[in-house]
Amino acid sequence: MSVGRAAPERARLWRRLRRVAALLANLRGVVLFAGGYWPMARVIALMYRARGLGAVAGWAASAVAHGKHLRAASYRRWLRRNPPAPGTDAVLIVASTLGVCTNRLPQYLALLRGSALASPAPILLVTDREELAEDAHAGSFRVVHIPTLGADTLWDAVRRYGASHDFALLLHPGTVPAPIAPPPVSAKTLMYGDEDRIDAAGRRSRPRFKPGFSPDLLLASDYLGSLLAPMPLLRVGAPQPLADHHSLALRLVEEADEVRHIPTVLAHRFCTPEAAAPPAYLPTFLRNQFGANARLHPVAGKQPLWRCTFGNRARVSVIIPTRDRAALLARCVEGVFATNSGDFEVIVLDNDSREASTHAWFAEAEARWPRLRVLPAPGEFNWSRLNNLGIVHAHGGDVFVFLNNDTEPHGDGCEEWLARLADVALRPDVGAVGPLLLYAGGHIQHAGVV
Repeated sequence: MSVGRAAPERARLWRRLRRVAALLANLRGVVLFAGGYWPMARVIALMYRARGLGAVAGWAASAVAHGKHLRAASYRRWLRRNPPAPGTDAVLIVASTLGVCTNRLPQYLALLRGSALASPAPILLVTDREELAEDAHAGSFRVVHIPTLGADTLWDAVRRYGASHDFALLLHPGTVPAPIAPPPVSAKTLMYGDEDRIDAAGRRSRPRFKPGFSPDLLLASDYLGSLLAPMPLLRVGAPQPLADHHSLALRLVEEADEVRHIPTVLAHRFCTPEAAAPPAYLPTFLRNQFGANARLHPVAGKQPLWRCTFGNRARVSVIIPTRDRAALLARCVEGVFATNSGDFEVIVLDNDSREASTHAWFAEAEARWPRLRVLPAPGEFNWSRLNNLGIVHAHGGDVFVFLNNDTEPHGDGCEEWLARLADVALRPDVGAVGPLLLYAGGHIQHAGVV
């Protein structure tokens, strides 16, 4: 090695050693990021085979950042720099024993009692447990016994006991409140905030800083968590029975004029309730909001998912620009027809293909699939121009799917994906939708978009 190259090589080696040290220092968080030791090894092996060492290094950097995020010491430093605002008695905190496992209930009650003593905001505990109906906790919070406990009973409790308050915080199952100072909002603004984890000794860790409001994320998971609402929003007529907190969130979103994320920790997660079934209110929400019909779709080894359809099935036009590379295009088109059976057409735009094998495949494909057409599209390759040309020649498509010729649809839970994309695209609030895309090694290229 020459003297001139020695210093850069040493610097590069030093950077690599620091990355390895950071990886080892945050190994627990990295393993959590990957989902376990075996998934971590599998992801690293797949990435290395598909895209080399650079992809593995990029993933490791993301995993290390996540590991630092999970370190309690790092979060404690953040908390010292960002102290919470003092609480106010204008908020009624409504907790429940819904989803709290019996063996952790005493610790949960102790944390609630500590919150009640440390903050001016009163706490109302709604429970179906007769042993808690006694006034054992009356000195710190009020206990309301309701024999049939559900998420809707929190709403009922607010209307019965919250007349003297301006806001109510409906705690997510298994959480305890943080000090709350609500921002000025309209009378029908639903709010949600961030969360962290708390243990029985009151130590906080594992923050979860949430994004802005996303209706589609809410359809997939109860990510809003604890809900802060002005009293006028909660004084509407009694909702239908709501067994789960996710359904309660959907129902309140329906009533709200605005849903806002406030950048403060509203609640601390103490225990995680058992995995819930899909929210029972979701079909009603989809019907009310989007005019959609929903049905439960089984998923192997997982909870079933709701899938929605609109009254009139869409006609889908799939547009694929291409230039030669017949083998690549063949896998793409084969996958489209193998995984879909609805009302769709495929338009292949031939941008000056010259190979004889490509033209032979064109003729074979048009004979095999009557719904496929190959159209000549000469000139410079311009992806936007070619797709616009495909739109002009489409036979009345309600939804257009612009598909790259290197895309390979597969049947692993993705059957009828054209219809599923169209169902979302036809919603009145959606302009464009894209699916989950995976690299050949199995890791995510693009997580989808609405």
